[in-house]
Amino acid sequence: MAEVGTGAEESAAQRSRSYHILDILRGIAAMSVVVLHFPQAFAPIAAPGAYLAVDLFFAMSGFVLANAYDAKLAGEMNAGAFLRARVIRLLPFYLVALLLSTIELAYFYRHDGLGMAVALSTVLNFFMVPVPPVGFPDNPLFPGNFVAWTLAFELLANIIYAVSVSRLSSQKLAIGVGASGAAVAAIAIVRGNLNGGAYWPDVHLAVLRVLFSFFLGVLVFRARATGRLPAISIPAIVPIGIATLALAWPVPASVRGAADAVVVLAIFPLVLIAATARAPRFSRRIDRLLGDVSYPIYVLQIPVFSALVLGAARLSPHLLQASAPWIGVAVLAALCAGSWLLAQRWEVPLRRRLSIWAGRAFGSEPDRQPSQRTGQRPTGP
Repeated sequence: MAEVGTGAEESAAQRSRSYHILDILRGIAAMSVVVLHFPQAFAPIAAPGAYLAVDLFFAMSGFVLANAYDAKLAGEMNAGAFLRARVIRLLPFYLVALLLSTIELAYFYRHDGLGMAVALSTVLNFFMVPVPPVGFPDNPLFPGNFVAWTLAFELLANIIYAVSVSRLSSQKLAIGVGASGAAVAAIAIVRGNLNGGAYWPDVHLAVLRVLFSFFLGVLVFRARATGRLPAISIPAIVPIGIATLALAWPVPASVRGAADAVVVLAIFPLVLIAATARAPRFSRRIDRLLGDVSYPIYVLQIPVFSALVLGAARLSPHLLQASAPWIGVAVLAALCAGSWLLAQRWEVPLRRRLSIWAGRAFGSEPDRQPSQRTGQRPTGP
């Protein structure tokens, strides 16, 4: 997939192929994050390390974006066109989640005198800009939908990639990745885990996590594209199983920080290398489904499951716990089905129209890959 299609026939063929193991990993990682955030709906099912899905998402995103855009950005595509394509890809489901989460946020803080803070957060978050500390408990960057910090920082990485890294040599990039990786490992060991980035007190961790993992993914792609990685055939169950264990295994708190560092700096890079050992192929139903719903599941989880938690509590204080894990599984299945329908019937056509409009408005070629079958799905928990 290093080559870029130019004709309509080749473009269609490109769109129909994907790194299918990455699609599966993306879906599993997104679901594990839901389980982590709403344990009361899924107990006894648990994923205590699912916050590391952020780092896996960043690494996969770096790989697939470098796969799709390294050659284009080295040629005629400019940074502005690239960033417009990325914003268009993220925007539809993000705005749906923002609307729902803003309604819930206003309802939750209706008696706390935070009306102006809710309004300010809505305006800033609409542009995917973090909210300064304005009175919300713990000072979240995105008060209504706190998982959106990963999208904002991935966009930051996208800007850095488009403006400079796409033209930077792999050797120089490796130095930066190594330095950020050393900082990530040090922080993980000192603070005891890597579960941070959504709140202002640990925003430095958000920066380091995205800089290391995203640009590690770019490095893995370049090594793969230039033949420096072996094209070995590894059963798909191996990287999938290892990644799933890393997200779900209950690690003792005493060694959690060291374990997180090992997972992010060693295990996930090996998983990415193994998952991309085979060339992209025509997607099958299950991996295509998991890839397609991973982003909407991730970005919609907070408003959807928060409504479930609040609604169940109003009906009965113990309803949620008594019906877990089946109620959580049922709502997650419904979210998957609804996300797929919205993606096919609304989001993909909307992105296509936005791409055409942006191409006309800015005088650039519209994105020829609206279905993202090459793996360019947005990521991040």
